[in-house]
Amino acid sequence: MSSEFDPDKYVPTIDAILGVSDMEVITVKRIRNALQELFGVDLQPHKKDINDLITNRYFLLLDKKEEEEKTVKKEREEMERQDAPLAAKLSQTEYYSVGRRLRAVTDHKNGKRKSQKKSKSSSSTDKPKRTAAVGFNKEMVLSNELANLIGQSRASRPQVVKQLWVYIKDNDLQNPEDKRQILCDERLERLFKKKMVTSFEMNKLLTSHIFKPEDISDGLANQSSNGNGNSKVEEIFSHDNDESSEEE
Repeated sequence: MSSEFDPDKYVPTIDAILGVSDMEVITVKRIRNALQELFGVDLQPHKKDINDLITNRYFLLLDKKEEEEKTVKKEREEMERQDAPLAAKLSQTEYYSVGRRLRAVTDHKNGKRKSQKKSKSSSSTDKPKRTAAVGFNKEMVLSNELANLIGQSRASRPQVVKQLWVYIKDNDLQNPEDKRQILCDERLERLFKKKMVTSFEMNKLLTSHIFKPEDISDGLANQSSNGNGNSKVEEIFSHDNDESSEEE
């Protein structure tokens, strides 16, 4: 990376783009192109660095959203628990009968809507369906080392990262003084070939263990990430290959 290139200045913009995007269809290429237009720069010389940065921010934001959803779910469940006695009391009043009549009216209207939708669906069965872009959530083939660790041979990259974090937290492998550092146990050391990795570095190292199904032979996923396999792996799992099938 050249001395003039400072990837950190793009982090707020990357986070902003991810924050308003559909996480299931957004791609590295779209975000990189957006950065080039917004900042009026050519990121091609730093393509790998900016792609890795975008990927890392994606997974960090995904993890944050999952934590927020868990918090909201807990709060909702607590409210429902507190409201349960009141709901039971109301069910014995006149509101119960009013609600039942309202539901009957709603069901009648919904029945008409379903009938209309079914009619429209049957008349359009011959129309070709547009295939949605899979973005980050495309199912990939995993190396033996990674498959043995997370217990499945195929998964999307977000699923892989999520399962790895479950393993890391269950085995208390984060450095207590710096949670960004993962202290590799024997299994992680076999996977990453290092005794300690950062969360950002972990995402980069996974590249050598995740493969596109259509770009590999049946036996390629079982090769080790050492030796001559590295160049082939990098060729297969380049960000450009991920995005070549994206609909414009």
